[in-house]
Amino acid sequence: MNWFRRTWSTPLHRRRIALVTGATAVAGAALSGPLLSSSQAGGHVDAPSSLADSAADITDVYAFTSTDDHDMVTLIANVRPFQLPGNATSSIADHPFADGARYEINTDADGDGTPDTTYRWTFAKDDRRPLKMGPKVGPGQVTSLDDSSLRVRQTYTLERVRDGGKPETLVDDGVAAPTHAGRALMPDYRRLREEATRQLPGGGRTLAGQSAEAFKADSEVFGLYTVGTAGPVRGWLPDAQPLSALNVNSLVVQVPKKAIALRNDPRRNPVVGVWASVSRPGADLSRSLSGQKATFQQVSRQGNPHVAFGVFGSTVGMARPGGPEDRFQQRNPEDDHLERDFLAAVNDPVPPHRIERAHRFEAPATPRKDIEALFMRGIGKDNGAKFGYDLNTPAMNADADPSKIVPAEELRLNLTTPVTRDPKSDGVIDGDRQGFPNGRRLNDTIDGPLVRMLMGEPAGPSAEHLLPTPDFKLQPADAQDTFPYLNPPHAAL
Repeated sequence: MNWFRRTWSTPLHRRRIALVTGATAVAGAALSGPLLSSSQAGGHVDAPSSLADSAADITDVYAFTSTDDHDMVTLIANVRPFQLPGNATSSIADHPFADGARYEINTDADGDGTPDTTYRWTFAKDDRRPLKMGPKVGPGQVTSLDDSSLRVRQTYTLERVRDGGKPETLVDDGVAAPTHAGRALMPDYRRLREEATRQLPGGGRTLAGQSAEAFKADSEVFGLYTVGTAGPVRGWLPDAQPLSALNVNSLVVQVPKKAIALRNDPRRNPVVGVWASVSRPGADLSRSLSGQKATFQQVSRQGNPHVAFGVFGSTVGMARPGGPEDRFQQRNPEDDHLERDFLAAVNDPVPPHRIERAHRFEAPATPRKDIEALFMRGIGKDNGAKFGYDLNTPAMNADADPSKIVPAEELRLNLTTPVTRDPKSDGVIDGDRQGFPNGRRLNDTIDGPLVRMLMGEPAGPSAEHLLPTPDFKLQPADAQDTFPYLNPPHAAL
């Protein structure tokens, strides 16, 4: 990987070439086999099972107070990573959501590790080709979702499930924004996204479709998780490559805060846990298949980012099939505290020991109740977190039953934290209480803050010196300030 040598005579031009070349290389690796290099965005494939089911691979979950309406909260789940910029080949080989699967964003308002409110998308193919064969887009331009040139669409139903009860249909005839097929075939993709955005009953809106990759990674930091040192050569790589040029599929829902707060009262009960999951239809093989209705098996899950990196110090190529990473994907948050191996790993995470050996920077003493708080309890004054104040623990909810609160891996958000006018990308560790791990905004960085917390900050000595300073940055463009916040997908001619 010699795309980024400092000796180039025209740096900007060379970097653009490198970006596209890197995007192609990583996307190909993701589709054909394990990402063996720690610099290749391994955090987007958190378990061996993810490689076998790209359409169900949840890359990132975001939860934040909507910047364009502070009474609303926005929840986002990105899936199906490593999509190349849109081009004419996308008219044949697109990147749809999985037909028939359930894509869910779950919220836990009482801290018991089970969903109180779930937003569930189920997709189906709308194939309008006469013989169900041939290109999916073309030959003319696609200027609307009803255009005859959009020959294959994905439709969806969006349901809301409260307390495990009967699903309530919010959208029954949604159309997903399609895979970008290049500017020649889709000259105004923003218009297609606007058409795909649907208003929700009771307030809010939703969008399903393709978007530009938003994850702001630091490729040099990956080595700190996996081998204990930045690499491969300090200062040689940019702090994101090549995700900046790639696309993902996104599920975005914006709803009133009261819709997910306990007893619909975000002031009295401000904290919610958030995670996304994907389940595929199947059958119970332990009994007769005769007369069985389809059951759904969870195959993917994510709340906080980088659980595999931060706890196990693993990525694809290091994890074994059926190991703790795969078991985590299939488990529900309510059962996390019952999985002894997982709880032990959270209290004694692998990366600090690797960093200690490589840098002689002493790892904090175990058990790591601060890391248990980070991933499983929220930031609280008296629950092991080292920040010294209550920020986003379920115990802050006045109407939550303390006896039912359990440690569970969820991305926790305080709905009442004021939206700052001066956001800091490193979030809480840098004094910005609205950023990660108090929810997660699209412009938040993860790698640096997580490494620093793994090494004992804020209570211990600063670990900031462990983080390499890149020669230059190739980060995804900052998110927009208005719904759907995510940037439109990258596209070529």
